[in-house]
Amino acid sequence: MLLAALLLTSDAAALGNRQPEVTKEQATQLAQQRYPGKVLKVQTETRHYRVRLIQADGRVITVLVDNRTGRVERDEK
Repeated sequence: MLLAALLLTSDAAALGNRQPEVTKEQATQLAQQRYPGKVLKVQTETRHYRVRLIQADGRVITVLVDNRTGRVERDEK
């Protein structure tokens, strides 16, 4: 289902629509799949979403999700 949504939004981008291909909800799901935890906050930035999670051990981490590709990486700042 997630893949289908990404494919549909890719078609819109090919038509000149400049909206992100990954929605805020999809970014949240991608972040939780890679780094399990409860989402505290999601911020939309120019090229990515910044997702703040609290993990089971109590650590709070920030994850960046590219709003075009869906690539997930931990923000080490």
